Amino acid sequence: MRVPPLLVWLALALTVISLGAAAGPVVWRLAGETGQRPPATMAQPDQPAPRTDLGPVLAFAPFGSAAQPQAAAPELAGETALGLTLLGVTIATPASASRAIIAGAEPVAQSYAVGAAITDAALLHAVAADHVVLRVGDRLETLSFTKPGAAAPATAGTDLRNLIPQQGAAAAPAPDNAPDAVIARYRNAIQQDAQGVMDRLGLEITDQGYRITDQASPGVRQAGFRPGDVVTTVNGQKVGDMAADRGYFDEVAASGRARVEIQRDGQSIVMSFPLR
Repeated sequence: MRVPPLLVWLALALTVISLGAAAGPVVWRLAGETGQRPPATMAQPDQPAPRTDLGPVLAFAPFGSAAQPQAAAPELAGETALGLTLLGVTIATPASASRAIIAGAEPVAQSYAVGAAITDAALLHAVAADHVVLRVGDRLETLSFTKPGAAAPATAGTDLRNLIPQQGAAAAPAPDNAPDAVIARYRNAIQQDAQGVMDRLGLEITDQGYRITDQASPGVRQAGFRPGDVVTTVNGQKVGDMAADRGYFDEVAASGRARVEIQRDGQSIVMSFPLR
């Protein structure tokens, strides 16, 4: 049975709950006065005082500089009507390295990099914490996370309920609490055999947290994780102790969103996914 990427991500995020709260590198750029002054020039008697060169002072701009005209940022045309569903985002530094997991008309979600074509008409232009920006022709349109309890439009494409595996083609539509059923299924699996769940997903415990192995499942890779990634925190909570993480499962599920921080090639990357 194929497990949809979002549900795999949910299991991964909630199973991985014991990674260390390793804060990502923060770079502060400090700008200010140097404390140095141009040397004073003494005027000679009966001689005109030399003209002070204001070039360095103007370049230093101690009182600010005149505002320079800037090109106006392109305006957003509003929420897209392309029938896409935003399932998750990865916020990276630089911003051009960010990614988004988006599902279309087919119940197959994919991870897209900034600049990638999502459809024949739309490119992923930018990624934010709660939405992405699409370039559709010469327009910039937003694609936001579906708000809990909000009715999705008829053209909204695949949502979480559609992604839940069905027992048969003739099965009745999943009830509104289907996400809770999925969470319960993973909770039971983790309680019964947490190591087995980790093995199937392709995770191993290290001193720094949970590492994605070369045996990572296709769903884990499709959700945006790469072999070598180390999950360090989930919703700000240090994870890594499987026994403690089991008790944290319900807390993360109840929050409605999983914010996972990973270390990749020495950089801190944050992934954020709605769980309902």
